[in-house]
Amino acid sequence: MTMSLGANTELSRNFPILSFSRDGAIAGAVSKDVGLTYKDAGVDIDAGSELARRIAKMAPGIGGFGGLFPLGDSYLVAGIDGVGTKVLLAFESGFHESIGIDLVGMSVNDIVTSGAKPLFFLDYFATGRLDVDTAEKVIKGIVDGCQRSDCVLLGGETAEMPGLYKDGEYDLSGCAVGIVKKDPVIDGKNIVAGEVLIGLPSSGVHSNGFSLVRRVLSQSGLSLKDQFPGGHVTIGEALMAPTVIYVKQVLDLISKGGVKGIAYITGGGFTDNIPRVFPEGLGAVIDKDYWEIPMVFKWITRWKDRRV
Repeated sequence: MTMSLGANTELSRNFPILSFSRDGAIAGAVSKDVGLTYKDAGVDIDAGSELARRIAKMAPGIGGFGGLFPLGDSYLVAGIDGVGTKVLLAFESGFHESIGIDLVGMSVNDIVTSGAKPLFFLDYFATGRLDVDTAEKVIKGIVDGCQRSDCVLLGGETAEMPGLYKDGEYDLSGCAVGIVKKDPVIDGKNIVAGEVLIGLPSSGVHSNGFSLVRRVLSQSGLSLKDQFPGGHVTIGEALMAPTVIYVKQVLDLISKGGVKGIAYITGGGFTDNIPRVFPEGLGAVIDKDYWEIPMVFKWITRWKDRRV
């Protein structure tokens, strides 16, 4: 059984239905009129992939969802991430607590793909002028995220850098470290043809694709305070829904046996993330009709596909 976390992704490289052949090639029905893309919004996924390829030449072994460091009969597993341009919506909406949960989620969800139990988390909060009340809200969210991950907030760094950030702005990064025994480590090497791929649902966009989301919001003419179409929340509340932290759920599934590989679905969507756990020559067939697409993705897709 192969798992994928956060498997709702209508933003995934414009592939509405994905089919991975036995040799790993990607096939799919892709519209020529794809509307707004990540690249249009200023994010070049292919450039990021190229940088990762070059880094791998300098530091072989890098490229998994988490970095594994041997320690006796175990591996320490580490992951580091940020929350991207979702912070800009936090500034505009005033929802600062959830962004801390996002920060923890983006790292612990990476390291749990190897079966690692998170041990501790470190954060970095950078701003031009420290607003103590805002920083407290962000860190409260980080503490909440650590509790959801059953790990400890071990420490952090607050950097005040006048001139680098505008008033009211900040940026975040964080690092999670976990541990897993070497014998049951999950690395995808034992995946064979004919096994089942299951997906765990996301709460929404998590902390990926927000450069595109913000461009979509801008061209829609709507604001974060407007009612979300067909929902009982505002657009701001829908977009700021915190990243699901899968740690306890995934570790419970792993304990039952049968899980051979896990992919965390982040910026590159299905096409970039799921193949990372397959042995060479294998792929997957995915039919998006097997699950209900959350309304937030339908809304983004509807506006994304309108020609600018």
